[in-house]
Formats: sequence, structure tokens, C-alpha cells
Amino acid sequence: MMPSDSVTNYPEQTFDARLSRALNHLTSFHDGDDSVAEILALGTDAIPALSQILTQREPSGLFQVRCRAVEALAALKAFSVLGDFLRKRRDAADPVERLGDDAVVGAAARAVAHLREPWVYNLLADLARHRPLQGVLAGLGSFFCADSLPIFVDALQEDHLRLTAEAILRGFGFKARPALVTAALEPGEGTEWESVSYLRKRRSALGVLSEIGVPRRDWPRLCPLIDNPDHQVALLVCEIGIKLGSATDHVRIAARLRDLRPSAGWIHREQIDELMRSLSSLRIDDD
Repeated sequence: MMPSDSVTNYPEQTFDARLSRALNHLTSFHDGDDSVAEILALGTDAIPALSQILTQREPSGLFQVRCRAVEALAALKAFSVLGDFLRKRRDAADPVERLGDDAVVGAAARAVAHLREPWVYNLLADLARHRPLQGVLAGLGSFFCADSLPIFVDALQEDHLRLTAEAILRGFGFKARPALVTAALEPGEGTEWESVSYLRKRRSALGVLSEIGVPRRDWPRLCPLIDNPDHQVALLVCEIGIKLGSATDHVRIAARLRDLRPSAGWIHREQIDELMRSLSSLRIDDD
């Protein structure tokens, strides 16, 4: 009986042949998702080939193959290779290629963060300051180091980063409160106006504060924002004030809500009605 050309014959093949077969699977759109285990069976000797795949250019913007290489390198504990890749990254001139590169950088940042070493934290913090990406923020956020809080607060300005930054800040819990209060109070780029992105940062900071809870001692600093010209900021502060404010504050909040309701859209109108009901229930309890 002739021997079959099957997986059971792999031990008789040379390492180079097995590596070539595994890499062919890794770069295949049909077999790629199942190829990482095959690469891992080859052990650390596969690291140089994976490193070469990771660092090669991909003008098409496709990133799946390089992300599989990241997964395999992380499983092989090749964190130094991932770190070198992140240090040496260069932004491609072509926007399509750059999008693919960003996806790979994000995957590498998440992967290297599993190594809880100071050099990893410092590397990710440096990357996040210069060009934050979702994966970089996620990797950095997994350390929950208070020194990185300003990075996540600043990321609230960016639409594509806001949800990631908010989730990380919620994870910090009470440690994030001082930075969020400061962000909510900062007037932006001028006293007469502020950019849309900075305004969104203030809204987001207040929203996270409302979720994690505001210390009563911080309420007097936030209270003046009841009269903020931005309706969303005012509503968020009113919601906080219903929980923390005095009876005098509640009268002021009720007046502000009545002023806001006629010009509010239906979503904010529903929010205003709910806040008014909360105020009414407080008065009933006081009676």
C-alpha cells in the first residue's frame, strides 16, 4: 500500500518544507484562519519568517495576513519582535496602505500589551501621544496606569476613538474623576467659542462622569454648567445635579429644563421630561 500524502507524514518532511506549507496557508484567503495552529507547531524557529511577513509593505491595504502573523508571534512569545515593529513603524504616504498598516499596528499593540512590562507601557504611551489608534489605546488602557489618563481624555475629542476611550475611562472608575471633571470645565480654545471636537470632549467627559458617579465635593464646580449654552452639556449637568444638588439647585435645574424644552429635539425632550419626573419625585419624597 502506497503511503498517503497526509498530515501524518509531516515529521518526515524537512523543516523548510513544513514552514513553506504553513506560510502558504497563512497567506491564503481560504486556509488562513486555520493556519496559526500549524505555524505554532513549528515552534520559535518560525519567528524570522513571521517577522518578515509582519514588516513587509502591503500597498493594497489588506491587513489580514499580517494580523495573523501578529497572532502567531504573540502566541510564540515573540514580544520583542512586535515591539521592534511598533518602534520602527512609518506612516505610508498612500492613505489606502496607511489604513491597512494602522490595522496591523493596532493588532500588534493589543498583542504586545499581554506582556506586562514597563517598556511595553512606555512604548504604547509614546505611540498613543503621537498617533492614537483604537488598538494602541486598548493596549495602553489594559495597564490602567493613572499617568495615561490625559491620553484617554484627549481621545474623547475624536469620533473614531471616543467609544474606546470612554470604555477605558469607565474601567478606571473613581481614579478617572479628577481628569474628567477638569475636561468638563475647560473652556476650549477660547472664552467665546470652542471647536466642535472639543465640545464633544466635554459632553463625553460629563457622560462618563454621570455613569461612574461624581463626588459631592465636585458638584459646586460643575453647577455653573447648568447654564451652558450647549444643550447637551446643560442636560448632562442637570442630571448630575438632580442627584447631588441642594433644593435651591433643584429649583434652578427645573427652570433651566423648562427653558430648554421648547427648542429641544424629540430625543432631548424625552430626556428633559424624564429629568422633570425625577425632580418631582424628589419633591414628593421631601414632603
